Amino acid sequence: MNEMKTVYQVQGKLSKDFVGQISYTVCLDETYEELDIEFSFGPRTFAPKDITPELKQELIDYCKKEYDLEFASQEELEDAIYGQMKTEIHTLAMLNDEFIGCIHRQLTTRHMHFTSEAATEGCIPQPTIEGVLKVTILAFSVLLDNTDYTLTVRVR
Repeated sequence: MNEMKTVYQVQGKLSKDFVGQISYTVCLDETYEELDIEFSFGPRTFAPKDITPELKQELIDYCKKEYDLEFASQEELEDAIYGQMKTEIHTLAMLNDEFIGCIHRQLTTRHMHFTSEAATEGCIPQPTIEGVLKVTILAFSVLLDNTDYTLTVRVR
């Protein structure tokens, strides 16, 4: 079977605390039988090198102010910082102004894959893959400045 052809790729960086949407529009130049939208980003979680004493205090203060949450131990604090806090980004796709899918996976690389018979969970099979594709990146939480992302659209 033929390899999928990349018809669009973009890379960018997100700022710490960014919440919002970024949309990309791709005009598909012909009718295709298969579509794959790949989105990757990173880092998703804090690494020990990211946690300065100032940031640690900022996180403690934030949890107290926003959630009235205090940590009983250093272990509980570290579990919250390294195990529960994360960059959270979803992807949504529209084809010719019709919803075709939205996925949220706890992965730093995820695919939205479409054919006429099947699609990734959270997506709708597409009998005709042609026209104007709009992919929206929905950012709910970005932990670190300069968080890299890549969006790639492939077809066959």
